[in-house]
Amino acid sequence: AAPTLQPTRPEVAAAGAIYDLGEEADAVRWMHDEVATHGELPLMEAEAVVRSLAVAMHGDSRMVLPLVQMKEFDQYTTTHSLNVSVLTMALAEHLALPARDVRAFGVAGLLHDLGKVRIPKEILVKPGKLSDAERAVMQRHPVDGARIIIAGDKNLDLAAVVAYEHHIMLDGGGYPKPHFGRGCHHASELVHVCDVYDALRTNRPYREAWESAKTLSYIEERAGTEFEPKVAKAFVEMVRSWDARVATATRHDHGT
Repeated sequence: AAPTLQPTRPEVAAAGAIYDLGEEADAVRWMHDEVATHGELPLMEAEAVVRSLAVAMHGDSRMVLPLVQMKEFDQYTTTHSLNVSVLTMALAEHLALPARDVRAFGVAGLLHDLGKVRIPKEILVKPGKLSDAERAVMQRHPVDGARIIIAGDKNLDLAAVVAYEHHIMLDGGGYPKPHFGRGCHHASELVHVCDVYDALRTNRPYREAWESAKTLSYIEERAGTEFEPKVAKAFVEMVRSWDARVATATRHDHGT
């Protein structure tokens, strides 16, 4: 049976926002296994997952924070991919982007970490700081992901660009080091902020998950250096609105 993935935070559950994204999680795990085993990206399944996430995102008026919680840390890449896809689509809608772009950005968010299938598991789940050599291996995943996606389907140019760029900062920091004068694609700017938010909001072997307010403050502080300012501002506005709705729903459920 497909696992039921719960919202990340108790207050979201209290607001009645519990989603069974088990089938989507199973599909993403299967996709990652296919890439790792056969080196082929099953595009139809990726697009089907994004369509399903889009339906879930719009299907419940109480769906405030559409984040799923992993049961074990080694499921991080799967659930993180789902979260980043949903967050990216929500942010694209918040920015009033065309529906076609919203869906394309969602696919890019789902596939942004695909290169991690090439990273040894002992590095991916290491409970502590990586050595310099391990960090160098980890930092190959944007290039590996872009290569896998390009080899898989020529219609996924945008997803390949995002896989390559999602760790590149506005000021040129991050990795891989850009070899071009232009800035990152708009989709990469959206996926970057969603990626960082979800990573910081997740329990890791070496640190506790950050509270939403702390994470949003971090994003605000890094706007203009790590994050594109307008994208960061829109993301913070969107999530603060969600957090306020969760707080209101929680108070209502508790009769306060």
